[in-house]
Amino acid sequence: MKTPKITFFALSLFMFAAGLSAGDFADMVDKGNKAYLEGDYKTALDYYHQAEVERPETPELDYNIGSALYHEQKYEEAVDKLQKSMMTDNVDNEAAAHYNLGNVYYRMGDYQNAIMSYQRSLELNPDDIDAKYNLELARKMLKEQMKPEQQDQQQQQQQQQQQEQQDQQQQQEQPQPQEDEQNQQEQQQQQPQPQDQQDENEMSKEDAERILNALKDDEKDLQKEQQRFKVQGNYQGNDW
Repeated sequence: MKTPKITFFALSLFMFAAGLSAGDFADMVDKGNKAYLEGDYKTALDYYHQAEVERPETPELDYNIGSALYHEQKYEEAVDKLQKSMMTDNVDNEAAAHYNLGNVYYRMGDYQNAIMSYQRSLELNPDDIDAKYNLELARKMLKEQMKPEQQDQQQQQQQQQQQEQQDQQQQQEQPQPQEDEQNQQEQQQQQPQPQDQQDENEMSKEDAERILNALKDDEKDLQKEQQRFKVQGNYQGNDW
């Protein structure tokens, strides 16, 4: 990963053109730049902030502050300063600001915004080899970042499809309640009945003859009883 660039702008000349005295402001900027080059980013920030009191909202100074904040891993603050540093008419300075902003986003793991920043930097400065390199690196990291998400989505889709297939299979295997009751009745009708039920519904020929004979005897006795009742019923007294 390429380190952010730092551009040393002629701040004293800029301030002179604006009608302001260089004085302590230029001195603070020079000391800040020297500390930055020595890798003492905390001290560099101290000098830059002192210079900022004299001249707030200076794009070139915001750029250097943002770059130092990057090295201090204060990424949110670095984003703010680098975005402010883009408010300049200098195309090269704006391109450098987009480049450094891409580096900040890269360190934050925000590869999508890093890609956009590098692309914007290359639009302003197509010959920037470092921006081209970091752009491809950010694209590669974005693909790696998206792999687990894509795998999770595929796994969820597979699980959902499996669940739907299981539910459909269970519905096919399990009959509806009415069909189930009808099937049970059909099975009961098809099953052989116990022997005692067969004896109740079907009687042997000998049993049938015996019952008929008994009925005939009962009928004769019944006729006799009826005749006696008639005789007794017609009886009206002694016949003498």
